[in-house]
Amino acid sequence: MTFHRETARFTLVGISCLALAAAAAGCVGSSDGASDTGGAGGSGAGTGGASSVSSGAGNPSSGSTSSGNPGSTTTTGSVDPSSTTSTATGTPGTTSTTASTGAGTPTGACPPSATFCSDFEGTGLPEGATYRPSYQAADASKNMEIDASTFHSGSSSLHVKPGVSGYDWRMLSVPAPGPKFWVRLHVRSSVDIGQSDHNAYFQAMTGDGDPNAGDNVEVAEQYCQIVLNLHDDVVLPEGGDFRCGSGGANLPKDQWHCMEAYFDGTQGDVQVYANGTKIIDKTGWKKLDFKTFSFGYLGFHGPARSMWYDDVAVAPERIGCAP
Repeated sequence: MTFHRETARFTLVGISCLALAAAAAGCVGSSDGASDTGGAGGSGAGTGGASSVSSGAGNPSSGSTSSGNPGSTTTTGSVDPSSTTSTATGTPGTTSTTASTGAGTPTGACPPSATFCSDFEGTGLPEGATYRPSYQAADASKNMEIDASTFHSGSSSLHVKPGVSGYDWRMLSVPAPGPKFWVRLHVRSSVDIGQSDHNAYFQAMTGDGDPNAGDNVEVAEQYCQIVLNLHDDVVLPEGGDFRCGSGGANLPKDQWHCMEAYFDGTQGDVQVYANGTKIIDKTGWKKLDFKTFSFGYLGFHGPARSMWYDDVAVAPERIGCAP
């Protein structure tokens, strides 16, 4: 698929958005700020059309072709971003050297094959991203905003505003390259990522991104750690147990973290990385034909929180965290 930079047009189901100024920088960088504002919550299922394919701003870059099986590096406890990702001072970090399935050398830049890539440098939601649930599209600007006070790179990020403490679905859906793909997201939360109850941050989906539209493999939290969840079938991180305090990986609040995930629906394999370290490696799980990738916040039990996303990329090969 040919990579295109993000244009100045924004689409959103049911509402009009302001134009986006074309971003001059790539997908990653380093800067920091803080913000936390409230917003309306909502719940329920709905239906909607599939979003259009789009790529965000960035400097396309692809490495030499390589292949291999995913490695097995693991971690327990809190994952410190200071040694693995860029910081607010601009110090470059390192990424995992573990081999991965998928062509190309991870560079951190948006590859030409990306089906979505955005650094949220503008005043509206990016082209190719559809707000879900679709029946709440008219409230999208109440539930999400482009935030110029908090960012990982550039001058803004996507802020998912806090809603209710119970069920609360507010996500953006973008096309998946196929049943096998990689994602990279820089994530920040106003509470620790790894609460005791079930909530989710991003997911690979067989449907169009609306609730109850298929099977969803969630990168979620439960038992005070980061987990996978598919219809309440929970996969724990390395070192975790079905109880809080067992040592499974979690991420501290009010810091930027680079999260990566590899979804292989053809084999039922899922890998999750936090700040360059593999924390979950599940093989031979349910085989699924993924169509959509969604990110934002899916609350089942809360607590309510602010979430920020920056430099989000979806591609057939690993993108990496480094600038």
